[in-house]
Amino acid sequence: MSFKCYVRTLSVASLGLSASPVAAEEDKDWHLLVGAGAFYGADYLGSSDYGFMPGLIGSFEKGPYFVKFTGTTLTANILPFENFYAGPLIGYGMGRKDVSDSVVKRLPEVDSELWVGGAAGSGYDGLLLQRDSIGARIEVAHDVMGDSGTTATFGLGYEVNLTARLAVGVDLSTTFADGSYADAYYSVTAAGSAASCLAEYDADAGFRDVSLDLTARYAVTEKWGIGGLAGGSLLVGSMADSPIVQDRGQTVSGQGGLFLWYRF
Repeated sequence: MSFKCYVRTLSVASLGLSASPVAAEEDKDWHLLVGAGAFYGADYLGSSDYGFMPGLIGSFEKGPYFVKFTGTTLTANILPFENFYAGPLIGYGMGRKDVSDSVVKRLPEVDSELWVGGAAGSGYDGLLLQRDSIGARIEVAHDVMGDSGTTATFGLGYEVNLTARLAVGVDLSTTFADGSYADAYYSVTAAGSAASCLAEYDADAGFRDVSLDLTARYAVTEKWGIGGLAGGSLLVGSMADSPIVQDRGQTVSGQGGLFLWYRF
Protein backbone atom coordinates (compact mmCIF):
# COMPACT_ATOMS: atom_id res chain seq x y z
CA MET A 1 0.00 0.00 0.00
CA SER A 2 1.44 3.39 -0.92
CA PHE A 3 2.50 5.89 1.74
CA LYS A 4 -0.17 8.45 0.86
CA CYS A 5 -3.02 5.92 0.98
CA TYR A 6 -1.67 4.41 4.17
CA VAL A 7 -1.14 7.65 6.06
CA ARG A 8 -4.54 9.01 5.05
CA THR A 9 -6.14 5.84 6.37
CA LEU A 10 -4.27 6.07 9.66
CA SER A 11 -4.96 9.79 9.99
CA VAL A 12 -8.70 9.22 9.66
CA ALA A 13 -8.49 6.28 12.04
CA SER A 14 -6.79 8.45 14.65
CA LEU A 15 -9.39 11.25 14.59
CA GLY A 16 -11.31 9.70 17.46
CA LEU A 17 -8.34 8.53 19.49
CA SER A 18 -7.63 11.82 21.20
CA ALA A 19 -10.75 11.63 23.34
CA SER A 20 -13.05 8.64 23.37
CA PRO A 21 -16.64 9.31 24.50
CA VAL A 22 -16.14 7.66 27.89
CA ALA A 23 -12.64 9.04 28.45
CA ALA A 24 -13.64 12.61 27.63
CA GLU A 25 -15.79 12.71 30.76
CA GLU A 26 -12.80 12.27 33.10
CA ASP A 27 -11.37 15.34 34.78
CA LYS A 28 -7.74 15.02 33.67
CA ASP A 29 -5.59 17.55 31.81
CA TRP A 30 -3.58 14.98 29.86
CA HIS A 31 -4.40 11.94 27.72
CA LEU A 32 -2.15 9.23 26.30
CA LEU A 33 -3.40 6.65 23.83
CA VAL A 34 -1.71 3.94 21.81
CA GLY A 35 -3.30 1.84 19.11
CA ALA A 36 -2.64 -0.65 16.36
CA GLY A 37 -4.58 -2.00 13.44
CA ALA A 38 -4.69 -3.79 10.13
CA PHE A 39 -5.44 -1.70 7.05
CA TYR A 40 -6.36 -2.67 3.50
CA GLY A 41 -5.84 -0.51 0.43
CA ALA A 42 -4.42 -0.10 -3.05
CA ASP A 43 -0.71 -0.45 -3.85
CA TYR A 44 -0.86 3.23 -4.89
CA LEU A 45 -3.68 5.60 -5.84
CA GLY A 46 -4.84 4.39 -9.23
CA SER A 47 -3.75 0.78 -8.76
CA SER A 48 -6.11 -2.16 -9.09
CA ASP A 49 -3.91 -4.28 -6.81
CA TYR A 50 -4.60 -4.32 -3.08
CA GLY A 51 -2.87 -5.49 0.06
CA PHE A 52 -2.86 -5.44 3.86
CA MET A 53 -0.53 -3.45 6.07
CA PRO A 54 -0.23 -3.20 9.85
CA GLY A 55 -0.05 0.22 11.44
CA LEU A 56 0.52 2.00 14.74
CA ILE A 57 -1.37 4.98 16.12
CA GLY A 58 -0.58 7.10 19.15
CA SER A 59 -1.39 10.46 20.67
CA PHE A 60 -0.42 12.48 23.71
CA GLU A 61 -2.42 15.54 24.73
CA LYS A 62 -1.93 18.02 27.54
CA GLY A 63 -4.36 20.89 27.45
CA PRO A 64 -4.44 22.27 23.90
CA TYR A 65 -1.02 20.80 23.02
CA PHE A 66 -0.64 17.42 21.36
CA VAL A 67 1.69 15.08 19.54
CA LYS A 68 0.18 12.43 17.25
CA PHE A 69 1.85 9.53 15.51
CA THR A 70 -0.03 7.88 12.66
CA GLY A 71 1.84 5.10 10.93
CA THR A 72 4.93 6.89 9.66
CA THR A 73 3.86 10.50 10.22
CA LEU A 74 4.25 12.72 13.28
CA THR A 75 2.23 15.92 13.79
CA ALA A 76 2.07 18.31 16.73
CA ASN A 77 0.27 21.39 17.97
CA ILE A 78 2.39 24.20 19.41
CA LEU A 79 -0.33 26.82 19.87
CA PRO A 80 -2.13 27.52 23.18
CA PHE A 81 -5.64 27.68 21.70
CA GLU A 82 -8.57 25.37 22.33
CA ASN A 83 -10.22 25.47 18.90
CA PHE A 84 -7.27 26.04 16.57
CA TYR A 85 -4.04 24.11 16.15
CA ALA A 86 -0.89 24.41 14.05
CA GLY A 87 2.47 22.74 14.15
CA PRO A 88 5.11 20.68 12.36
CA LEU A 89 4.60 17.56 10.28
CA ILE A 90 7.24 14.97 9.44
CA GLY A 91 6.71 11.65 7.72
CA TYR A 92 8.46 8.82 5.94
CA GLY A 93 7.28 7.66 2.54
CA MET A 94 7.98 4.29 0.95
CA GLY A 95 7.71 5.59 -2.59
CA ARG A 96 6.50 3.24 -5.33
CA LYS A 97 8.48 0.02 -5.07
CA ASP A 98 7.71 -3.68 -5.23
CA VAL A 99 4.32 -3.09 -6.84
CA SER A 100 2.26 -6.08 -7.89
CA ASP A 101 1.58 -4.93 -11.47
CA SER A 102 4.22 -6.47 -13.73
CA VAL A 103 3.99 -3.61 -16.27
CA VAL A 104 4.14 -0.72 -13.78
CA LYS A 105 7.04 -2.53 -12.12
CA ARG A 106 9.09 -1.87 -15.27
CA LEU A 107 8.78 1.89 -14.81
CA PRO A 108 11.42 3.75 -12.77
CA GLU A 109 10.87 3.28 -9.06
CA VAL A 110 9.83 6.20 -6.89
CA ASP A 111 12.48 6.50 -4.17
CA SER A 112 11.75 6.61 -0.46
CA GLU A 113 10.58 10.00 0.77
CA LEU A 114 11.07 12.21 3.81
CA TRP A 115 8.09 14.52 4.04
CA VAL A 116 8.53 17.72 6.05
CA GLY A 117 5.92 20.41 6.44
CA GLY A 118 3.15 21.63 8.67
CA ALA A 119 -0.45 21.00 9.66
CA ALA A 120 -3.16 23.36 10.86
CA GLY A 121 -6.83 23.08 11.63
CA SER A 122 -9.77 24.23 13.67
CA GLY A 123 -12.77 22.60 15.29
CA TYR A 124 -16.10 23.41 16.85
CA ASP A 125 -18.14 21.33 19.31
CA GLY A 126 -21.91 21.30 19.57
CA LEU A 127 -22.65 22.32 15.99
CA LEU A 128 -26.07 20.67 15.64
CA LEU A 129 -26.26 18.36 18.63
CA GLN A 130 -24.88 18.45 22.16
CA ARG A 131 -22.32 15.71 21.43
CA ASP A 132 -21.15 16.45 17.89
CA SER A 133 -18.15 18.26 16.41
CA ILE A 134 -16.89 19.56 13.08
CA GLY A 135 -13.33 20.30 12.04
CA ALA A 136 -11.29 21.52 9.08
CA ARG A 137 -7.61 20.93 8.42
CA ILE A 138 -4.78 21.54 5.96
CA GLU A 139 -1.52 19.57 5.74
CA VAL A 140 1.35 20.67 3.50
CA ALA A 141 4.41 18.45 3.03
CA HIS A 142 7.52 18.55 0.86
CA ASP A 143 9.79 15.63 0.06
CA VAL A 144 13.26 16.75 1.16
CA MET A 145 14.96 13.44 0.37
CA GLY A 146 13.65 12.42 -3.06
CA ASP A 147 11.91 13.83 -6.13
CA SER A 148 8.27 13.54 -5.04
CA GLY A 149 7.68 17.28 -4.75
CA THR A 150 5.01 18.89 -2.60
CA THR A 151 1.45 18.03 -1.66
CA ALA A 152 -1.29 19.94 0.15
CA THR A 153 -4.29 18.14 1.65
CA PHE A 154 -7.50 19.89 2.65
CA GLY A 155 -10.04 18.07 4.80
CA LEU A 156 -13.38 18.52 6.51
CA GLY A 157 -14.68 16.11 9.15
CA TYR A 158 -17.84 15.68 11.18
CA GLU A 159 -18.36 13.35 14.14
CA VAL A 160 -21.27 12.65 16.48
CA ASN A 161 -21.37 10.61 19.69
CA LEU A 162 -24.51 8.51 19.30
CA THR A 163 -24.16 7.13 22.83
CA ALA A 164 -21.72 7.55 25.70
CA ARG A 165 -19.57 4.83 24.08
CA LEU A 166 -20.29 4.90 20.33
CA ALA A 167 -19.20 7.64 17.89
CA VAL A 168 -19.46 7.78 14.10
CA GLY A 169 -17.95 10.25 11.66
CA VAL A 170 -17.41 11.23 8.05
CA ASP A 171 -14.32 12.82 6.52
CA LEU A 172 -14.05 14.50 3.11
CA SER A 173 -10.66 15.50 1.72
CA THR A 174 -8.79 16.43 -1.43
CA THR A 175 -5.07 16.66 -2.20
CA PHE A 176 -3.25 19.06 -4.51
CA ALA A 177 0.04 17.73 -5.93
CA ASP A 178 2.71 19.74 -7.73
CA GLY A 179 4.40 18.83 -11.00
CA SER A 180 7.25 16.90 -9.37
CA TYR A 181 4.80 14.60 -7.58
CA ALA A 182 2.73 14.16 -10.73
CA ASP A 183 5.84 13.27 -12.73
CA ALA A 184 7.14 10.83 -10.13
CA TYR A 185 3.94 8.81 -9.82
CA TYR A 186 1.95 9.32 -13.04
CA SER A 187 4.21 10.48 -15.91
CA VAL A 188 5.68 7.97 -18.37
CA THR A 189 9.02 8.99 -19.87
CA ALA A 190 10.38 7.77 -23.20
CA ALA A 191 12.58 5.27 -21.37
CA GLY A 192 9.65 4.14 -19.23
CA SER A 193 7.47 3.76 -22.31
CA ALA A 194 10.09 1.62 -24.04
CA ALA A 195 10.40 -0.61 -20.97
CA SER A 196 6.70 -0.98 -20.21
CA CYS A 197 4.99 -0.44 -23.62
CA LEU A 198 2.78 2.21 -21.97
CA ALA A 199 2.29 5.40 -23.96
CA GLU A 200 4.48 8.38 -23.09
CA TYR A 201 2.65 10.79 -20.83
CA ASP A 202 3.43 14.04 -19.02
CA ALA A 203 1.23 14.46 -15.94
CA ASP A 204 0.50 18.01 -14.80
CA ALA A 205 0.18 19.54 -11.36
CA GLY A 206 -3.33 19.77 -10.00
CA PHE A 207 -5.83 18.27 -7.62
CA ARG A 208 -5.03 14.58 -7.40
CA ASP A 209 -8.11 13.04 -5.79
CA VAL A 210 -11.30 13.45 -3.81
CA SER A 211 -11.62 11.07 -0.87
CA LEU A 212 -14.47 10.12 1.47
CA ASP A 213 -14.15 8.02 4.63
CA LEU A 214 -16.67 6.78 7.17
CA THR A 215 -15.49 5.92 10.68
CA ALA A 216 -16.91 4.32 13.80
CA ARG A 217 -15.38 3.78 17.23
CA TYR A 218 -16.61 2.13 20.38
CA ALA A 219 -15.24 2.48 23.92
CA VAL A 220 -15.47 -1.07 25.26
CA THR A 221 -14.23 0.07 28.66
CA GLU A 222 -12.72 3.27 30.06
CA LYS A 223 -9.32 2.01 28.86
CA TRP A 224 -9.95 -0.12 25.76
CA GLY A 225 -11.65 0.76 22.51
CA ILE A 226 -12.12 -0.53 18.97
CA GLY A 227 -12.80 1.24 15.70
CA GLY A 228 -13.20 0.76 12.00
CA LEU A 229 -13.26 2.73 8.80
CA ALA A 230 -14.26 2.33 5.19
CA GLY A 231 -13.79 4.76 2.34
CA GLY A 232 -12.61 5.44 -1.14
CA SER A 233 -10.76 7.85 -3.40
CA LEU A 234 -11.49 9.14 -6.89
CA LEU A 235 -8.48 10.23 -8.93
CA VAL A 236 -9.15 13.37 -10.94
CA GLY A 237 -7.49 15.60 -13.52
CA SER A 238 -4.24 14.92 -15.29
CA MET A 239 -3.16 12.17 -12.90
CA ALA A 240 -6.37 10.22 -13.50
CA ASP A 241 -5.69 10.32 -17.27
CA SER A 242 -2.26 8.70 -16.95
CA PRO A 243 -1.85 5.38 -18.79
CA ILE A 244 -0.57 4.01 -15.48
CA VAL A 245 -4.16 4.43 -14.29
CA GLN A 246 -6.20 4.11 -17.48
CA ASP A 247 -4.39 1.08 -18.92
CA ARG A 248 -3.17 -0.71 -15.79
CA GLY A 249 -5.34 0.48 -12.93
CA GLN A 250 -8.54 2.29 -12.07
CA THR A 251 -9.58 5.80 -11.04
CA VAL A 252 -11.62 4.65 -8.05
CA SER A 253 -9.96 2.85 -5.15
CA GLY A 254 -11.29 1.69 -1.80
CA GLN A 255 -9.78 1.18 1.61
CA GLY A 256 -10.71 -0.04 5.04
CA GLY A 257 -9.33 -0.97 8.40
CA LEU A 258 -9.89 -2.13 11.95
CA PHE A 259 -7.97 -0.79 14.92
CA LEU A 260 -7.70 -1.23 18.67
CA TRP A 261 -6.56 1.36 21.20
CA TYR A 262 -5.66 1.58 24.88
CA ARG A 263 -5.92 4.72 26.95
CA PHE A 264 -3.62 5.32 29.90
